[in-house]
Amino acid sequence: MKDNGPSMHNKSVIISSFWCIQLFFLFILCSSTACADTEPIYMGVLLPLSGPEGQPLYDAITLARDQINAGGGIGGRPLELILRDTRLGDIMTYADYFVRDPRIRVVIGPYTSDEVFQVSEIFIKNHRVLISPTASSDEMYRAYAGTGGVWRTITNDGETTAVMMQHIKAHDGKYVSILTINSSYGETFYDWIPYWAIEQGIAVTGAETYNTTEEIPDAVGRLLTDNPDFLIFIHSGEGSEIREVISSLKNVPSPPKLYLVYPDIDSDSRVWERADSETLQALLDSGLWKIDMVSTVSTKVPDDTLILMQKPWDLQFSEEYQAIAHGDTSGYVPEAYDAVLAGAQVMARFMAFPDISPKTAAMTVLTKGTGDSIPRTVQGIQAALDEILAGDIPILTGATGPLTFREEGTDRLIPWYETYQIQEGMVREDPIAYTRTTKSDVGLLLGLNESPDPAPDPTPHPSGEFWAVIGSLSHNWENYRHQADALTMYQYIRDQGVPDDHIILLVYDDIPTDTRNKKPGEVYHTPSVEEVRKDAIPDLTGELVNKGMFLDILTGKGSQAGDPLLKSDENSTVLIYLSSHGQPGGDIVVGDGSKYISPKELADALTEMKESGRFGQLLLVLESCFSGVIASEITTPGVVIITAAAPDETSKAATYDSELSNWLSDEFTSRLITILRDPEFDGSIRHLYQNVYYNVRSSHPTISRGCESIDLPLTLFFGGTYDASE
Repeated sequence: MKDNGPSMHNKSVIISSFWCIQLFFLFILCSSTACADTEPIYMGVLLPLSGPEGQPLYDAITLARDQINAGGGIGGRPLELILRDTRLGDIMTYADYFVRDPRIRVVIGPYTSDEVFQVSEIFIKNHRVLISPTASSDEMYRAYAGTGGVWRTITNDGETTAVMMQHIKAHDGKYVSILTINSSYGETFYDWIPYWAIEQGIAVTGAETYNTTEEIPDAVGRLLTDNPDFLIFIHSGEGSEIREVISSLKNVPSPPKLYLVYPDIDSDSRVWERADSETLQALLDSGLWKIDMVSTVSTKVPDDTLILMQKPWDLQFSEEYQAIAHGDTSGYVPEAYDAVLAGAQVMARFMAFPDISPKTAAMTVLTKGTGDSIPRTVQGIQAALDEILAGDIPILTGATGPLTFREEGTDRLIPWYETYQIQEGMVREDPIAYTRTTKSDVGLLLGLNESPDPAPDPTPHPSGEFWAVIGSLSHNWENYRHQADALTMYQYIRDQGVPDDHIILLVYDDIPTDTRNKKPGEVYHTPSVEEVRKDAIPDLTGELVNKGMFLDILTGKGSQAGDPLLKSDENSTVLIYLSSHGQPGGDIVVGDGSKYISPKELADALTEMKESGRFGQLLLVLESCFSGVIASEITTPGVVIITAAAPDETSKAATYDSELSNWLSDEFTSRLITILRDPEFDGSIRHLYQNVYYNVRSSHPTISRGCESIDLPLTLFFGGTYDASE
């Protein structure tokens, strides 16, 4: 029997079923869309959120969240914070959780600069944005500026030191000593105070670090032997440390004035002491202590003390915070609040342009704002977020002022601080107008004009063979950059046509095989771009890179069969480049730090080289802290010395690789190589020095010479005239 197909009734059933299925999927689609439109915006928090330090941070971030949501959230979607209390768990475990959660694009935290470096690789690799309210070391700026991945709402300590030196200068300070806690926080001040002292024409008479309160009196005693005008004290935050410093100064005739940074001080100039955090937490848990209580132990800060600390809170913000707070007004509250506002702006920009990365969203919305600042109110916050969602870039005011950042990112455009002075037992405002200064020529003049130019050498400049001795005298993974610096200089000299038999290369060579090296056999000077080890042929490695061997190479003594020989003569031009750590006083660290080459030992070796006819002209380039001491020690005729830093300064690392969790270069060498490679640059040693000086942000390179012109073509000293056929 022929099948005539489905009946009209069956056709109706099929059609009805078809439309039911379509309506079902349409319902699911609409439901999904509706859910997407109302699903919260998630933001991670990676901070201590409990205890005396953490509770104020928790209160601050939840206040910001609640005010954002009170205005309608971000595009109608509420902001939800995913909290991870680093006081209670492992920070790397929490970081791994956040990067695995696709909902989280922005994370508030971590708390310290060390923690930022610890977790940055995993966040940057996974295109997340970190905004720390509390991590203040300058290393963060040098490592992450320009990446878009790491930001902070607190002021860079490097900029804080600039303000401190301006403040001291305004009070006629000419000589300062520095006492800092031995920590990454204290290290920033230890590194940067000498830099800004040079800029202000202030002399640093001494610098000490301490680990415990008990070490403070002896350190103060040593620092006072040089009669400073001011003693700058960088403490850990414990009131007992300030008490110890003040006590150490009490019985000193004509003691220096004190400079304190972020002390916990009241308006009557008293610093109050609390129990240590564990004891205080136990008291809080027992109910015997309230978080806003202070100890009965206090120290009166003496008159004429200068202070730098946070600005007073805006009255409206203070009232809003006190209405919800479970504690006092300490603990980076405004910065934590503002970190959430900044994170909300990044998320709004990312929602408006979902094809860009969160890092790109941050670089745009946090650095390119225009127009008048929008006030910090529930309505103002909502208006700013709505403008961002519409594609505009407004400037939102936070609890610490306009949330605008430097063009290269990471740091605030306008720091949040205030300067004060103790007068008649009270804390009085002592304002210093903030000016972001660029490097002046004061350090340049120190390098060139400390003494009148020596008489020029009347003999013709030699034109013999070119030789180079290039060495990295430190070892271990933490000193990766020193070996990378030396290998990069070696590569540059080779690129000028100088053969290996005229270059003596000393590197410990433990970096390629270090178990922490995620790129075995390789060493980089620029992340994933400039590999500098594979084509290098070291002459000495391992334990053969030592003080005795280096000095013997220079002087030609004690050479054994197979040892590299510097076969230069009285007509030769010699380049010596060294990269390592330097100690106060100019000593260059060799190996693990148990051996040093002193400025005098290096000066004696160069004098012996000259007397024995081992060079006609010599350029010594030193990449080390305090290397300016060596420049002032060496007066050997025919020698020019260029150093990375002034006598009282540290030189700084420059290029950070988050994948390797290490610094790949030092700033001085990085800038030097960049200038040398510039095809448009063709000048003298003087021009090279001046260009390096102004392009190095974090130290004052110096130059010195003994009866040698610095107006010779720089190519003479970097192998540029070498003829390989000779």
